Amino acid sequence: MKKALLSSLLLTLSFFSFAQESGKIHAGIYHGGIIGQVGIGTNFEKKNFGELRFSASDIVNYPFNIEGYFNRNYIQSDWYNIHAGLMLGYSFYEDIRFGLPIGMTFKPIKEHRQFGILLEAMPNYFLGNPNLRASIGIRYNFSN
Repeated sequence: MKKALLSSLLLTLSFFSFAQESGKIHAGIYHGGIIGQVGIGTNFEKKNFGELRFSASDIVNYPFNIEGYFNRNYIQSDWYNIHAGLMLGYSFYEDIRFGLPIGMTFKPIKEHRQFGILLEAMPNYFLGNPNLRASIGIRYNFSN
């Protein structure tokens, strides 16, 4: 438990130093199945961006999860970005998880490109089993 908390703290500190360098941060709310997530990340308009996501479940006594996403935008336009990357996470069930997220951020409002809708699929592995998670959510880029 102490190792997990220390690792989470170090990951968060390095993440925020990277976010300051990128000039913008974004926040998001995502839903996939029974697990909701809130996230904070670096500018999703950059070629490479990262995000920390935390579980936000409405299930009583659901274990807390933290996941780090490291993505690369492969296709970028005014209307959408398509990205792929790597997810590394930890659950307080004391299992480590990893996955390969593939997603699209759709920016539907021409005058307000900071707002995006995320559609994401991720083959992942945790609790000794491979599975596929699909997520949908909203995200917003904030300026410094």
